[in-house]
Amino acid sequence: MLQIVAALLAGAGAFVLAAVVCSAARDRVPAVVLGVLLLAVVFGVARLAGIMYALPVGVVVIQAFDWYFLPPLRELNAATVLLLCLFLVMSVTVGAVTIEAGRRTAEAEKERSDLADTQASLRRLAMLVAAAEPPDALFAAVTREVSRHFGNDTARMIRFEADGTATLVASEGTTGPHVRVGELWTGYPPTGLTSTVLRTGRATRIDDYSKIPGGERYLREGLRAAVGMPVHVDRRVWGLIAIGSTEGPLPSDTERRLTDFTDLVATAVANAQGRAELMTSRARLVTASDDARRRIERDLHDGAQQRLVSLALGLRSVATEPTASEEVRAEVEQIATELVEVIDELREISRGIHPAVLSESGLRPALRALARRSAVPVELDAAIDGRLPEPVEVAAYYVVSETLTNAAKYANATLVEVKAEVAEGRLRLSVRDDGVGGADPALGSGLVGLKDRLDALGGTFTVRSPADGGTTVSCTLPISVPDHNG
Repeated sequence: MLQIVAALLAGAGAFVLAAVVCSAARDRVPAVVLGVLLLAVVFGVARLAGIMYALPVGVVVIQAFDWYFLPPLRELNAATVLLLCLFLVMSVTVGAVTIEAGRRTAEAEKERSDLADTQASLRRLAMLVAAAEPPDALFAAVTREVSRHFGNDTARMIRFEADGTATLVASEGTTGPHVRVGELWTGYPPTGLTSTVLRTGRATRIDDYSKIPGGERYLREGLRAAVGMPVHVDRRVWGLIAIGSTEGPLPSDTERRLTDFTDLVATAVANAQGRAELMTSRARLVTASDDARRRIERDLHDGAQQRLVSLALGLRSVATEPTASEEVRAEVEQIATELVEVIDELREISRGIHPAVLSESGLRPALRALARRSAVPVELDAAIDGRLPEPVEVAAYYVVSETLTNAAKYANATLVEVKAEVAEGRLRLSVRDDGVGGADPALGSGLVGLKDRLDALGGTFTVRSPADGGTTVSCTLPISVPDHNG
């Protein structure tokens, strides 16, 4: 409103000034020269003050030029005053409408640009979520995108723990001694963002850290204001995303614009927690299965095998009795021999259930034992020093064992190459044969079971088997159990 009044006054003043100039220049200055000069004045006003002032000034200057310089001349009576007022009001109205339309157009363009930028940021983050990136990497990416998108000086993500504490999981921008990513977030003000979001589960803002107790350390960091948005996962407050400014209060729509990012983080955390729970459950099943295998192997070794060995020794002792006939001795000896064969077969079954050499000596000697017993010649290259975690050793052993069995039974292979190495915290295993190829994991329960076992341990399992091109089984296993804590 003040701008409209000022534009009306500027128009009125411009009319008076132009009328005086035109009256004085009449019959002295050529019309073209005066017209060009007046037009230059209007352009100058437009450049300096904008269209809101240039439009009424231009209209009244033209009227003054027409009324007081070009014949027939007019008198400033009631009719001309009314006409002048109408022109002034009309020109100011048009100028105000033009400015408002331009402002709305600029805002709409800014909103479109912000929306496109938000969508681009969310697409990049969604790709990380879909790729099941580790939570720490995702949190760092989110804070970078938030800081870049909002153009603020600080973006942080804080996770609330079950014991009531908080952990700083990612930070971008300004820093200070209290900013330690991966460590407990302590010493925050009792009325600050962290405390308020933890207590209420709602968005909150601080417009001036100098006005809240405990805000001094943020002021020393250079921050003046901040906004915090909660991240809800499974109907509880998982944590918050906070952005800070060194210049002053953040825009009023900051909370609304942050919602898209907090929703994506909530989805990522829920997915990570679901994957972690699934993998933990599968790992428990694998462990239980391995424990059962060990018990069966131990029971066979300590129970049935020992009794059969004792029985065979007893029969052989009977066969050596001098009172026994030759026929009885031969029959008893035959039974003892068959018992020894049964013992050997039982020992092989026991070894297949859970190989003793794996428990006693580790993966490398166990792979050597597999290579020696293989029906197909094996070239073994095992770059493994020392022991690995038991689940990793068992999984790798069964991969090689199953693959060697398949190579002998189905592939018509003449050679199998087995390579195993530990690098960058992972066991990398490759088994390749020169057989007929064409293996389909979907048709073999053994390979499917191996893949499930490796998936449960956070590993990978791939089979490449082109027709007439041999079969290559490749897998990787993390040496340490991966952290899936969201």
